Amino acid sequence: MAMAEKTIFLILAAAVCAASAQFPAHHPHLHGGCDGTLTVDENGVAFTGQKGHAWRWKLEDIEELRLAPDRVTVLTYVDNQWLLGRDRRYTFLGKVPAAELYVLLRPSMEKRLVAEIATPINSPAWSIAVKHLGRVAGSQGTLAFGENAVVYTTASKDDSRTWLYSDIDTISTSGPFQLTITTFERERLQYGDRRGFNFQLKEPIAEAKYNQLWLQVERKNGRLP
Repeated sequence: MAMAEKTIFLILAAAVCAASAQFPAHHPHLHGGCDGTLTVDENGVAFTGQKGHAWRWKLEDIEELRLAPDRVTVLTYVDNQWLLGRDRRYTFLGKVPAAELYVLLRPSMEKRLVAEIATPINSPAWSIAVKHLGRVAGSQGTLAFGENAVVYTTASKDDSRTWLYSDIDTISTSGPFQLTITTFERERLQYGDRRGFNFQLKEPIAEAKYNQLWLQVERKNGRLP
């Protein structure tokens, strides 16, 4: 991870008291679920529940780890025979210290870590009120571009995001009131390793501003000098 990217962690780093977190969690089943303890540390994720419901994954065995204030989702490389070979996913519900875990795990997991949280940006270079378009329903919030990260902040459950520039593949637009951010987050209903976030802008973005943002993303990712 580039040294400049670590700037975003300075505000949150003071909140990390130890290199691990352990908290009660609920693992939903097809019928009901079970309670247990979820442990997340710099080496991996472990869940201890009722008999037959205990797992531990090393970080290198996790295809994608999603952190939200109310859940942790582990996507593994194991095929799920009931879903035509789609990779097996485990979800754990609870009160999650997502911001602290993001600070802890980001350096080792990089693009495989999805932050469903909005981390603070000091004096963003540009921010705008937006609507994030969903498949069924969208959410409304603010999209902010900082020196090292792009943050979408919304009150809608699990829809906020923090992306370092290295988490972004491209940005694109089809007009002054639209912006798409394509990230390396995996698309849940597909096998691809990209997900596009489509935003309706509540005020137009000038062509010069869009070009500036596009250049910023490209330069941060080392594709342009």
